[in-house]
Amino acid sequence: MIGKFIPYAILAVVTGAALWRDAPYATLLLIMLMMAWYTIRMMLTSDARPNVREERDAKRERLLTSAVGVGMIFVPLIALGTPVFDSAAYSPIPGQFLLGGLSGLAGLYVFWRSHADLGQLWSAHLELREGHTLVTSGIYSRMRHPMYTAIFLIVTAQALLLTNWFAGPAGLVVFTLLYALRIGAEERMLADQFGPEWEAYARRTPRLLPRLRA
Repeated sequence: MIGKFIPYAILAVVTGAALWRDAPYATLLLIMLMMAWYTIRMMLTSDARPNVREERDAKRERLLTSAVGVGMIFVPLIALGTPVFDSAAYSPIPGQFLLGGLSGLAGLYVFWRSHADLGQLWSAHLELREGHTLVTSGIYSRMRHPMYTAIFLIVTAQALLLTNWFAGPAGLVVFTLLYALRIGAEERMLADQFGPEWEAYARRTPRLLPRLRA
């Protein structure tokens, strides 16, 4: 239980370091976004039970998710709290922070809605659980992979709010790599599991961009 609160302590320390270093206030919004998406995931997956029936590409999956963690968490926190990446800092253009904030808020909403509609079937890797069902309601009636859409919005916010040529786009680069390497295998796994049900769902539902009407 205590371990779940360690990320909050780390974010608090980084916030203090960023303020001491006179970081732009927009970067503090990035810290708040990180705290919010961690809270959403912790609250909505805290009762999840493994019960994994099938897992695919386990080693590759763990390598990819670790890389995303580095790009979305480790590198930004180092950039915010230390001078390690200061040589790559740049001045923002007008409206950049506003776009970053809007992207982050949109990402948080889609992230929350995705977890709420998916329930305890969520997994960080390519896994099927015992009694796995195909979720096609809620936000999943408008796009097949809203969780990916949410994270794309969040890493875009990171790129816009963190004015550093290296640390800003780090999350976007590694998550795009994960998506490109995973999405085909994930959809093949779902097709193998659910057959015609998945095929009909995939035909009528876009992958990442939402349908405007149910």
